Amino acid sequence: MIENKNCWLKDNCNKCDCNGFCMRLYKLDFLYEQALISLMQRRHLTLRIDNNGTDEEKFSELKNIENNIEEFVSKGDNLYIHSSIAGNGKTSWALRMVEAYFNKIWHKTSLSCKALFINVPSFLLALKDNITTKSEYIKHIKENILKADIVIWDDIATKASTSFEAENLLSMIDSRISAGKSNIFTSNLNDEELHKSLGDRLASRICNLGYNIELYGSDKRGI
Repeated sequence: MIENKNCWLKDNCNKCDCNGFCMRLYKLDFLYEQALISLMQRRHLTLRIDNNGTDEEKFSELKNIENNIEEFVSKGDNLYIHSSIAGNGKTSWALRMVEAYFNKIWHKTSLSCKALFINVPSFLLALKDNITTKSEYIKHIKENILKADIVIWDDIATKASTSFEAENLLSMIDSRISAGKSNIFTSNLNDEELHKSLGDRLASRICNLGYNIELYGSDKRGI
Protein backbone atom coordinates (compact mmCIF):
# COMPACT_ATOMS: atom_id res chain seq x y z
CA MET A 1 0.00 0.00 0.00
CA ILE A 2 1.32 3.43 -0.99
CA GLU A 3 1.26 6.22 1.59
CA ASN A 4 -1.02 9.06 0.56
CA LYS A 5 1.88 11.53 0.58
CA ASN A 6 3.44 9.52 -2.28
CA CYS A 7 0.14 9.03 -4.07
CA TRP A 8 0.35 8.70 -7.84
CA LEU A 9 -3.30 9.84 -8.02
CA LYS A 10 -2.73 13.23 -6.42
CA ASP A 11 -2.74 15.12 -9.72
CA ASN A 12 -6.00 13.51 -10.81
CA CYS A 13 -8.35 13.44 -7.82
CA ASN A 14 -10.34 15.71 -5.46
CA LYS A 15 -7.82 15.20 -2.60
CA CYS A 16 -10.65 14.77 -0.08
CA ASP A 17 -9.02 11.74 1.60
CA CYS A 18 -5.38 12.85 1.51
CA ASN A 19 -5.18 13.09 5.30
CA GLY A 20 -6.63 9.65 5.96
CA PHE A 21 -7.35 6.27 4.39
CA CYS A 22 -8.15 6.52 0.68
CA MET A 23 -10.21 3.57 -0.55
CA ARG A 24 -9.72 4.61 -4.17
CA LEU A 25 -5.94 4.55 -3.82
CA TYR A 26 -6.07 1.25 -1.93
CA LYS A 27 -8.17 -0.54 -4.55
CA LEU A 28 -6.49 0.98 -7.60
CA ASP A 29 -3.07 0.18 -6.17
CA PHE A 30 -4.15 -3.45 -5.81
CA LEU A 31 -5.59 -3.60 -9.33
CA TYR A 32 -2.46 -2.12 -10.88
CA GLU A 33 -0.15 -4.43 -8.93
CA GLN A 34 -2.15 -7.44 -10.10
CA ALA A 35 -1.97 -6.06 -13.65
CA LEU A 36 1.86 -5.86 -13.39
CA ILE A 37 1.78 -2.14 -14.19
CA SER A 38 4.54 -0.11 -12.56
CA LEU A 39 4.09 3.09 -10.55
CA MET A 40 5.51 5.17 -13.39
CA GLN A 41 3.09 3.60 -15.87
CA ARG A 42 0.08 4.41 -13.64
CA ARG A 43 0.32 8.18 -13.93
CA HIS A 44 -2.20 9.75 -16.27
CA LEU A 45 -0.63 10.89 -19.54
CA THR A 46 -1.96 13.65 -21.77
CA LEU A 47 -1.52 12.51 -25.37
CA ARG A 48 -1.33 15.12 -28.13
CA ILE A 49 -1.33 14.97 -31.90
CA ASP A 50 1.34 16.70 -33.97
CA ASN A 51 0.86 20.38 -34.79
CA ASN A 52 0.08 19.47 -38.40
CA GLY A 53 -2.88 17.34 -37.31
CA THR A 54 -1.35 13.93 -38.04
CA ASP A 55 -3.36 11.15 -36.33
CA GLU A 56 -6.22 13.48 -35.39
CA GLU A 57 -8.80 11.02 -36.69
CA LYS A 58 -6.97 8.06 -35.10
CA PHE A 59 -6.77 9.79 -31.71
CA SER A 60 -10.49 10.57 -31.95
CA GLU A 61 -11.23 6.89 -32.58
CA LEU A 62 -9.03 5.83 -29.66
CA LYS A 63 -10.63 8.43 -27.41
CA ASN A 64 -14.05 7.04 -28.30
CA ILE A 65 -12.92 3.54 -27.29
CA GLU A 66 -11.50 4.96 -24.05
CA ASN A 67 -14.76 6.76 -23.25
CA ASN A 68 -16.73 3.56 -23.82
CA ILE A 69 -14.21 1.15 -22.32
CA GLU A 70 -16.72 -0.81 -20.24
CA GLU A 71 -18.72 -1.62 -23.37
CA PHE A 72 -15.49 -2.52 -25.21
CA VAL A 73 -14.56 -4.98 -22.44
CA SER A 74 -18.06 -6.40 -21.99
CA LYS A 75 -18.25 -7.19 -25.72
CA GLY A 76 -14.81 -8.82 -25.70
CA ASP A 77 -13.53 -6.37 -28.31
CA ASN A 78 -9.89 -6.26 -29.43
CA LEU A 79 -7.61 -3.40 -30.47
CA TYR A 80 -4.41 -3.43 -32.52
CA ILE A 81 -2.37 -0.19 -32.26
CA HIS A 82 0.71 -0.15 -34.48
CA SER A 83 3.25 2.19 -36.00
CA SER A 84 6.73 1.94 -37.47
CA ILE A 85 7.57 5.14 -35.56
CA ALA A 86 8.69 4.74 -31.94
CA GLY A 87 7.35 6.94 -29.16
CA ASN A 88 4.15 8.17 -30.77
CA GLY A 89 1.70 6.78 -28.24
CA LYS A 90 1.08 3.08 -28.85
CA THR A 91 1.83 1.82 -25.34
CA SER A 92 0.57 5.03 -23.74
CA TRP A 93 -2.81 4.61 -25.39
CA ALA A 94 -2.97 0.97 -24.29
CA LEU A 95 -2.25 2.00 -20.70
CA ARG A 96 -4.85 4.77 -20.97
CA MET A 97 -7.46 2.12 -21.83
CA VAL A 98 -6.67 0.13 -18.68
CA GLU A 99 -6.64 3.35 -16.64
CA ALA A 100 -10.08 4.24 -17.97
CA TYR A 101 -11.37 0.75 -17.20
CA PHE A 102 -10.02 0.76 -13.66
CA ASN A 103 -11.51 4.21 -13.05
CA LYS A 104 -14.89 2.84 -14.11
CA ILE A 105 -14.84 -0.33 -12.00
CA TRP A 106 -12.67 0.25 -8.90
CA HIS A 107 -15.60 1.14 -6.62
CA LYS A 108 -17.71 -1.87 -7.62
CA THR A 109 -15.19 -4.64 -8.24
CA SER A 110 -13.66 -7.26 -5.98
CA LEU A 111 -9.95 -7.38 -5.19
CA SER A 112 -8.89 -9.69 -7.99
CA CYS A 113 -6.88 -9.56 -11.21
CA LYS A 114 -8.87 -7.53 -13.74
CA ALA A 115 -6.10 -6.73 -16.23
CA LEU A 116 -2.59 -7.74 -17.25
CA PHE A 117 0.20 -5.79 -18.91
CA ILE A 118 2.46 -8.21 -20.76
CA ASN A 119 5.56 -6.87 -22.48
CA VAL A 120 5.82 -9.67 -25.02
CA PRO A 121 9.63 -9.75 -25.52
CA SER A 122 10.20 -9.89 -21.74
CA PHE A 123 7.44 -12.45 -21.33
CA LEU A 124 8.90 -14.76 -23.98
CA LEU A 125 12.35 -14.59 -22.39
CA ALA A 126 10.86 -15.38 -18.99
CA LEU A 127 8.77 -18.18 -20.50
CA LYS A 128 11.89 -19.83 -21.91
CA ASP A 129 13.78 -19.43 -18.61
CA ASN A 130 10.76 -20.88 -16.81
CA ILE A 131 11.50 -24.26 -18.36
CA THR A 132 14.49 -24.66 -16.03
CA THR A 133 13.79 -22.15 -13.23
CA LYS A 134 10.18 -21.58 -12.23
CA SER A 135 9.13 -17.94 -12.33
CA GLU A 136 6.52 -16.22 -10.13
CA TYR A 137 5.97 -13.78 -12.99
CA ILE A 138 5.04 -16.57 -15.41
CA LYS A 139 2.95 -18.28 -12.73
CA HIS A 140 0.96 -15.08 -12.12
CA ILE A 141 0.26 -14.62 -15.82
CA LYS A 142 -0.78 -18.23 -16.37
CA GLU A 143 -3.06 -18.15 -13.33
CA ASN A 144 -4.79 -14.97 -14.46
CA ILE A 145 -4.64 -15.00 -18.25
CA LEU A 146 -8.27 -16.14 -18.53
CA LYS A 147 -9.46 -14.31 -15.42
CA ALA A 148 -8.39 -10.82 -16.46
CA ASP A 149 -11.03 -8.75 -18.25
CA ILE A 150 -8.45 -7.09 -20.49
CA VAL A 151 -4.83 -7.87 -21.42
CA ILE A 152 -2.27 -5.58 -23.04
CA TRP A 153 0.17 -7.48 -25.28
CA ASP A 154 2.84 -4.80 -25.64
CA ASP A 155 5.50 -4.82 -28.38
CA ILE A 156 4.25 -8.03 -29.92
CA ALA A 157 6.42 -9.42 -32.75
CA THR A 158 9.40 -7.11 -32.24
CA LYS A 159 11.49 -10.04 -33.47
CA ALA A 160 10.83 -13.18 -35.45
CA SER A 161 9.18 -15.77 -33.20
CA THR A 162 10.40 -19.32 -32.74
CA SER A 163 7.80 -22.05 -33.08
CA PHE A 164 7.81 -22.42 -29.27
CA GLU A 165 7.11 -18.73 -28.79
CA ALA A 166 4.49 -18.50 -31.53
CA GLU A 167 2.65 -21.59 -30.27
CA ASN A 168 2.53 -20.27 -26.70
CA LEU A 169 1.32 -16.85 -27.79
CA LEU A 170 -1.27 -18.33 -30.14
CA SER A 171 -2.57 -20.64 -27.41
CA MET A 172 -2.96 -17.83 -24.88
CA ILE A 173 -4.45 -15.31 -27.30
CA ASP A 174 -6.76 -17.92 -28.85
CA SER A 175 -7.98 -18.95 -25.40
CA ARG A 176 -8.80 -15.36 -24.47
CA ILE A 177 -10.56 -14.59 -27.74
CA SER A 178 -12.55 -17.85 -27.55
CA ALA A 179 -13.56 -16.91 -23.99
CA GLY A 180 -14.79 -13.48 -25.15
CA LYS A 181 -12.02 -11.59 -23.35
CA SER A 182 -10.66 -8.26 -24.57
CA ASN A 183 -7.09 -7.73 -25.76
CA ILE A 184 -5.00 -4.73 -26.78
CA PHE A 185 -1.96 -5.36 -28.96
CA THR A 186 0.81 -2.87 -29.72
CA SER A 187 3.53 -3.32 -32.32
CA ASN A 188 5.96 -1.49 -34.59
CA LEU A 189 4.91 -3.74 -37.48
CA ASN A 190 2.20 -3.24 -40.06
CA ASP A 191 -0.25 -5.99 -40.99
CA GLU A 192 1.95 -7.56 -43.68
CA GLU A 193 5.05 -7.53 -41.47
CA LEU A 194 3.09 -9.02 -38.58
CA HIS A 195 1.99 -11.92 -40.77
CA LYS A 196 5.61 -12.61 -41.72
CA SER A 197 6.75 -12.47 -38.10
CA LEU A 198 3.96 -14.40 -36.36
CA GLY A 199 2.46 -16.50 -39.11
CA ASP A 200 -0.93 -16.07 -40.75
CA ARG A 201 -3.09 -17.68 -38.07
CA LEU A 202 -1.90 -15.62 -35.10
CA ALA A 203 -1.49 -12.41 -37.11
CA SER A 204 -5.01 -12.66 -38.50
CA ARG A 205 -6.38 -12.95 -34.95
CA ILE A 206 -4.61 -9.74 -34.05
CA CYS A 207 -5.26 -7.72 -37.22
CA ASN A 208 -8.77 -8.74 -38.15
CA LEU A 209 -10.73 -9.39 -34.95
CA GLY A 210 -11.34 -5.83 -33.79
CA TYR A 211 -10.09 -2.29 -34.24
CA ASN A 212 -6.93 -1.91 -36.31
CA ILE A 213 -5.38 1.54 -35.84
CA GLU A 214 -2.08 2.66 -37.37
CA LEU A 215 -0.40 5.83 -36.06
CA TYR A 216 1.83 8.09 -38.18
CA GLY A 217 2.72 10.84 -35.72
CA SER A 218 6.25 11.76 -34.64
CA ASP A 219 8.23 10.49 -31.65
CA LYS A 220 7.11 12.47 -28.59
CA ARG A 221 9.19 10.81 -25.87
CA GLY A 222 10.74 13.40 -23.60
CA ILE A 223 8.35 16.15 -24.68
